[in-house]
Amino acid sequence: MPVTEPFYCIGVSYKKADAALRGRFSITSRSIPFLLEEAKGKGVRSLVISSTCNRTELYAQAPNAAVLIALLCKHSKGTEDDFNTAGITLEGTAAISHLFHVGTGLDSQILGDFEIISQLKKSFKVSKKNNMLSPFMERMFNAVIQ
Repeated sequence: MPVTEPFYCIGVSYKKADAALRGRFSITSRSIPFLLEEAKGKGVRSLVISSTCNRTELYAQAPNAAVLIALLCKHSKGTEDDFNTAGITLEGTAAISHLFHVGTGLDSQILGDFEIISQLKKSFKVSKKNNMLSPFMERMFNAVIQ
């Protein structure tokens, strides 16, 4: 089946935001299922949420990036103004490349840090459990994990 929705990565990381600002965008493990459920109602087909001390990122097949930014802000203490100042929005191959760089530790404060891969695995499993993984994203995350 062809990919019909664009693939996005939106988020805030150590590259553009200090610890206090990153903290405002933190998503708790308790709120992730609510965010996933609301995303379904907004037309988001597939979504993986990664929230660590160095970054909070949403990887998704969605109608547009704006819906993802709104969800992130609603389910965190960050604002859209904060996001516009320090956030990133990547689409298509740029978003895919970013995910592979994150998963392999090339986009970490400590180059080669592999703790992020276990965090991505956990996020992947939560999305799968909540039926928020399309075949495209499941294959892509499996490739990153391997």
